Amino acid sequence: MTARLTGDGLLILDKPAGCTSHELVQRVKRMLGADKVGHGGTLDPFATGVLVLLVNEATKLSPYLAGEDKCYRFTLVLGVETDTLDSTGSVVARYTGPVLQEDELRAACAALTGELDLEVPRYSAVRIGGERLYRLARRGVPVDPPTRRVSIRSLVLLDFRWPEATFETICSKGTYVRSLGARLGRRLRCGAHVSRLRRLRSGSFTLEQAVTPTELAAAVATGELTRIMIPTAEGLKEFPDLRVSHAGARRLRQGVALGRAEPLRDNGGRGWPQGVYRVLDPDDHLVALVTRSKAAQMSEEAPFETLRVFGTP
Repeated sequence: MTARLTGDGLLILDKPAGCTSHELVQRVKRMLGADKVGHGGTLDPFATGVLVLLVNEATKLSPYLAGEDKCYRFTLVLGVETDTLDSTGSVVARYTGPVLQEDELRAACAALTGELDLEVPRYSAVRIGGERLYRLARRGVPVDPPTRRVSIRSLVLLDFRWPEATFETICSKGTYVRSLGARLGRRLRCGAHVSRLRRLRSGSFTLEQAVTPTELAAAVATGELTRIMIPTAEGLKEFPDLRVSHAGARRLRQGVALGRAEPLRDNGGRGWPQGVYRVLDPDDHLVALVTRSKAAQMSEEAPFETLRVFGTP
């Protein structure tokens, strides 16, 4: 019988191809004996790379991690379009024109950098009328997929040997790289599909921190899980900190608003800018996430609103 894991934290996995993110989450949950395991943004089944898993209390970080930028490396097969926009689908069109030149690809990259409205792939888990798009597509149900406004921070050509071209992109949440690859193909007037896709970074978490499922299983078996588990407080370390005593942390966890739970210092006369803050106890454990809003600024007694509380009183 698997021992029950009562701790919290983040695991950075190097997802293998051939499984869904949900399948991997469930596998890790069983492996750890954890009450809850979530993720900070899924990957397509054929994709590999950084998958941020959130264990127990760390699942409360999900709304904040899912919104962070991602970095991907992907390879396009130019001149061949598929119904899934990737190598797992059926070919629907082939290009018979002249071989493209590298400067044409670089120009297309420049044209597609910035704010874009990208169509959601027909073969995706997005719901339309309560049903998954991929299920509608498999039944041949005609549907107009929705579009998403995304930001392509950068799009760089790394290598080109016709008909394959490899790119690296930094993009906002909600970006389907398959759709970006298809848009590149249309821009080049030859069509294309993504044959390989690897996530190099999700927010601040990179491949250098990632372990394979096999390595994770070995760490669990040898009692070395703490060596690779990232503390929950590190999940949002880009947010500014507020410090409270152990007594203040206990009152916060009991539902008392920050400010009533413990008087705050004046921040050196600089005041408290609007935004989200981490609240840490003296041992650097994450106690809460709070926000400084316009409404909260009107209250001297409770100048912060509590968003999430972590741990037990």
